[in-house]
Amino acid sequence: MKRHRTLLISCFIEDSPQAMPLATSILKSYACSIADIDIELVNFTINSDPANTADILLNKNPDSIGFSLYLWNSAFFEKVAEIIREMNSSIILYAGGAEVTASSERLQNTGLFDHLIPGEGEMPFKLLMESLMKNKNTEAILTRQHETDINLIPSPYLSGTLNPSEYDGLLWELSRGCPFNCSFCCESRGISGVRYYDSDRIRDELRLFEEKGVEQIWVLDPTFNVKKDRALTILNMIEEIAPQIHFTFEVRAELLDEEIAEAFSRIHCSLQIGLQSSSDDVLKKLNRTIKADEFIEKIALLNKYGVVFGLDLIYGLPGDSISGFKQSLDFAVELIPNHLDIFRLSVFPGTELYDEADSLGLIFNEKPPYEVLRSRSFSENELNSAENLSIATDLFYNSGKAAPWLMPLLDSLDKKPNEFFQLFADFIAGLKVSSENIAEIQSDFLIKLLSHDEDDDVLAVTLDLLNFHHLFNNSLYGNIEYRNSQISDFPDSHIFVKNSVLQWGVFSYDVTLYYELGMFDLKWFIGEFERDVSYGLVFNIHGEIQVMAVDKIYFQFLQSIDGKRTFAEILKLINTKADELSEFISFLAENELIGSL
Repeated sequence: MKRHRTLLISCFIEDSPQAMPLATSILKSYACSIADIDIELVNFTINSDPANTADILLNKNPDSIGFSLYLWNSAFFEKVAEIIREMNSSIILYAGGAEVTASSERLQNTGLFDHLIPGEGEMPFKLLMESLMKNKNTEAILTRQHETDINLIPSPYLSGTLNPSEYDGLLWELSRGCPFNCSFCCESRGISGVRYYDSDRIRDELRLFEEKGVEQIWVLDPTFNVKKDRALTILNMIEEIAPQIHFTFEVRAELLDEEIAEAFSRIHCSLQIGLQSSSDDVLKKLNRTIKADEFIEKIALLNKYGVVFGLDLIYGLPGDSISGFKQSLDFAVELIPNHLDIFRLSVFPGTELYDEADSLGLIFNEKPPYEVLRSRSFSENELNSAENLSIATDLFYNSGKAAPWLMPLLDSLDKKPNEFFQLFADFIAGLKVSSENIAEIQSDFLIKLLSHDEDDDVLAVTLDLLNFHHLFNNSLYGNIEYRNSQISDFPDSHIFVKNSVLQWGVFSYDVTLYYELGMFDLKWFIGEFERDVSYGLVFNIHGEIQVMAVDKIYFQFLQSIDGKRTFAEILKLINTKADELSEFISFLAENELIGSL
């Protein structure tokens, strides 16, 4: 029998730690028992050129090509399939993934694909490959089938299909299905209940991840804490086997309690929580509910134990309005999440919301990403206003590292979060804002906002906090790019270079206060402490952030390091002698805060 060569193609939004071909790797692992078949995984991003992508695929001489379709890559893959069709019509093209499950009829009508695989792909994919190898006729849209026991699906990691050490981060599937029935989500439709991977498999994968030096993992389990005992067992495994890896979990706030919050605090992790709206009336239309007081109490447990968490909001929900969205935004920010993700509602085909869109008065784009355009309670202009507000929030709050200090500032100004972010949205209109210049733009905005205040101490401490938390974050995620050939007795010809784990700045108050006090009332702080110029260092030693106030001469030494000046030139520039700096330089070099060329 002639060997059959198939390509399984993934396309990611961008190169990132989450850009890994988990779905196609699972298919390859599942079908590995088929004789005389070669399966190759090929990956692209949506920034790839469709014509070049088609050429790369055709040059591999495949008998068939399978596309993993999602809303963000569907248009790209459809263009690639169209080009391949024109260049070589004999190649069998098939597709699976969430977009096929949601829109199989639309995709069939394009005429681009010979076969479509809706639902879970393992069993239909294996049947399709066996049929193609035997030249059997196969239906255009394969019948949905799935493994009742997902433990029969081999681990792509343990099977060797995926080598964890080749990726900056991993996606880790712990379950399939969801016990809830949110009307905007496909997770629980088609297959009832939740299926879990066995603890032995989870333990073996964790050991492999630790052995391969994995740094971060995103857990694919939409309601990780729905079974408390199981969640605690896995968290204990992580603490025991892989305590240095950072994990991101999706959890339900209403299922949190003191015990599980404390368990999360013992590992490196962050939690993502779907709030969506603070209005119970709005959430009821989505088959969800919220008890605001209880939600606040549950989130307080995370803050009590220092667990990093983020919240999700959606604007454009049925029954919601621009004023309702602003109330939800205020509610979310006042809970002090580490980050806040805000999305326009997408009405996905295959969801209950899609089926009921007409009765709910939702008008939406019928092509990916299916975003709502207007509704009975949310006009097009109001949706655009909400979008601008969400962009401003993302820039100031998330990119601007404002979570630790924004609420004290708002309290001192007696402003609601939505009012503050609207002022920032107006300020940045027409400006190009990015992660590279966000700190400068925040500073300009705060100066404009606060400079009219007769008491400029509020401005001074706010700018200090802005500066400190940007430095803190830069140090936390900094690197040791340069090592040292020695840690003392540097010759005049020596050239120093700075590592990004070391950050520094000039502050109006003692910099160590910002590290020691955490979140505080601004007016109390101003009344309690005297203003005094502080030269501050923020640095990362083995993952632990430290903060130090130093003498001006040490600060000038660091400012003079540019990777070009020799030690002698720096000494002359700052008008000092080597022995006055020797102890400080040795400390920096020993801890690899500075290096050598």
